[in-house]
Amino acid sequence: MHPLGLVLFAVIALGSWYWWQKQPPEQRRSASWKLVLLFLVIGLLALAITGRMHWLGALIALTLPFLKQLLPLLLRFLPGLARWWQSQQRKRPQGQQRSGKHSGKNTSNANRMSREEALDVLGLKPGANREEILAAHRRLMQKVHPDREGSAYLAAQINAARDSLLD
Repeated sequence: MHPLGLVLFAVIALGSWYWWQKQPPEQRRSASWKLVLLFLVIGLLALAITGRMHWLGALIALTLPFLKQLLPLLLRFLPGLARWWQSQQRKRPQGQQRSGKHSGKNTSNANRMSREEALDVLGLKPGANREEILAAHRRLMQKVHPDREGSAYLAAQINAARDSLLD
């Protein structure tokens, strides 16, 4: 390391230690975290200036501590990330019972479709039995389920087709 760099590091370290000593005891933990962050920033800048680290890598590393505050901004400008975040928020713990329209058969007439439409949605031929209907439903839902970045509209259509054929 360059001698001037060593002197600069020693001055910063001594100044930081002096500043930390002047903090009230109840604020020293917070001050310690601030110092760790300061030394991380200085270290990343030194690596980027000397060419040992790409400047974009240093910039990314500097934003990591602030990611929680930056998350709403990222979600606004990156819709794919927003969909992923929403799907993570909707996930239920294992074993929790489903409720609502998925708990039983759909009896509303608003989403009813004809048998031909339902067969077409599921990609089945007339005369399909219960097992074929359920297998086609399962196969399609694995592809288009909203929790897997799929379409909620298509999932609703597939569910309506299954319910229409099984009633």
